[in-house]
Amino acid sequence: MEQRRFFSAKVIGFIILLVTVVSVPFVIWGDEFVAPLLASQENRTLGLVLLAIALLAADSIAPVPATLVIMALAAKAGAVAGVVGGTIGLSAGVLAASWFGRAAVGRIAPKFFPEAELARLRAGLQRNLALTLACWRSVPVLAETSVILAAATGVPIGRIFRVTLVPNFVIAVIYSVAADDSFSTACIAFGVTLVASLALWSFSARRMKTPESNS
Repeated sequence: MEQRRFFSAKVIGFIILLVTVVSVPFVIWGDEFVAPLLASQENRTLGLVLLAIALLAADSIAPVPATLVIMALAAKAGAVAGVVGGTIGLSAGVLAASWFGRAAVGRIAPKFFPEAELARLRAGLQRNLALTLACWRSVPVLAETSVILAAATGVPIGRIFRVTLVPNFVIAVIYSVAADDSFSTACIAFGVTLVASLALWSFSARRMKTPESNS
């Protein structure tokens, strides 16, 4: 029991460190630069889409309000552009956060955890990866933190990308049709991504069991 409490405290401490790292750009620079950037391309549809994708891709290391970017893109270029650009941008952001987690944070993770504890944390994340990551996709800062944590512990980047693809699409759809960045919209985004992730997790679990039942 004492070992389990010690492990949990170390995990919490590590997560707090990651949240701090992700939050630092917002504290230092803020996100005021995003609106003027988007406004500079509002009359160029392709330029606006590409800029939105680039901003969303940099979300894990730059102070980018993803919901504002998606809604601005949808308002100026249409809902379809918001959904497509938002999904691509959010997914690119997952890849960027995964790379950062693997290349940078993954190097310091062993300083926090012995290999046995790191393996246990990785196994725990992998068991419910789709549900765990999707629960945080619509929550600022924690969306990036959860992906960085998973990659840092050794979860394959390809799997992280796949399990976040549907939640990213759902978020892009919701904010592309949302009238404003309200608390109710955020709650809807959280709830729908959670339901979609549960469905994806259930489907994946059934597929994993099928070969066993047929053998």
